[in-house]
Amino acid sequence: MFNPQDFYFKKAKKEWYKARSVFKLEEINQKFQLFSRKSKINVLDIGCAPGSWVQYLSKVLSNKSKIIWLDLKKAELKEKNIFCYEQDATKLYEVEKILAEHNIEKLDLITSDMAPNTIGFKDIDSIRSLELVKSTLPLYDKFLKEDGKFVIKIFMWPWFDEFIKELKQKYWGKNIRTFKPDAVRKISKEIYIIRS
Repeated sequence: MFNPQDFYFKKAKKEWYKARSVFKLEEINQKFQLFSRKSKINVLDIGCAPGSWVQYLSKVLSNKSKIIWLDLKKAELKEKNIFCYEQDATKLYEVEKILAEHNIEKLDLITSDMAPNTIGFKDIDSIRSLELVKSTLPLYDKFLKEDGKFVIKIFMWPWFDEFIKELKQKYWGKNIRTFKPDAVRKISKEIYIIRS
């Protein structure tokens, strides 16, 4: 039975996070060691309103890290070293200008918890998720360091394995993993693609 106020929802409220999704990123980082506590890195987060992922990044990373957050929704967070922009992540020229404002040419990590507007038909929602992910891949090609890392949410669908194979060919396959954190609801088709 679906319970919107489950264990992770209550835990997020107790720890002052904006959403339960924070525990997905926390578990991913614990398993794949994308960054260590107090690391000084440059991070781009795309589409994760209301912002629990960047809250976690701000809490864990060094004060000297820069966390750039792009979303189609306007957002403001008061945590240190977070810079929020109402911006479409597929507009590379605009993204480049934003990064330049912070003297960032290449990124150490890109995180994406984006999802399409769902309609309740899982096959259609999955196709939209794939299209959304594909639309952002040029961002990774242009701005991620050669040894940079990423986390991308996607919905599983019948051709999921084929897409993962394509990504492995594109981004040095041995570094590509898929993972479904415990914090993902059991009924959800979402899974995360990780380059570590």
